[in-house]
Amino acid sequence: MGPKKAKTAHTVALELLNRRALSEDELRKKLLKRGFGSKEVEQELSRLRRAGLVSDLELARMVVRSKLQTGHGRWALRVALRQRGIDVKVSERVLAELAPEDEDGALSRALEKALRRYEGEEASLRRQKVVRYLLGRGFGLAAALRATEFLGGELDEEALVEPGNPEDVS
Repeated sequence: MGPKKAKTAHTVALELLNRRALSEDELRKKLLKRGFGSKEVEQELSRLRRAGLVSDLELARMVVRSKLQTGHGRWALRVALRQRGIDVKVSERVLAELAPEDEDGALSRALEKALRRYEGEEASLRRQKVVRYLLGRGFGLAAALRATEFLGGELDEEALVEPGNPEDVS
């Protein structure tokens, strides 16, 4: 048996992409970590981009669709895109493509889940917990309050806003 041939950046990139859709940033980091040089990595990313095998725009759309289906709001979408290494301009473009009914559907799914989770709670406590849940899922305070109006009960709005959490990004 002869010496084992080292894998090329192209082979490794294809193996990585075969396992999971990756952003350019994620793929760049993985290839660099595997010991490929910067120039070689950038050439490979360019090659994959031209072949349509890496597209941050398409990945961002896929991430947004997935997060909306699981009941996440705009703020959570931004965070997910940032974590995947998607450029801010690409993220904003994809978020701008969202139709209001897409966000409404996500809010509705999250609300249904929260209502089941906190079933049997006293009215004002239930509303407060549901609003906190919606905030945690990335919906803005105004959207969470509107969505839970029908639950009634008094709310201490100051207790709902956590430091660093935008009050309304919807």
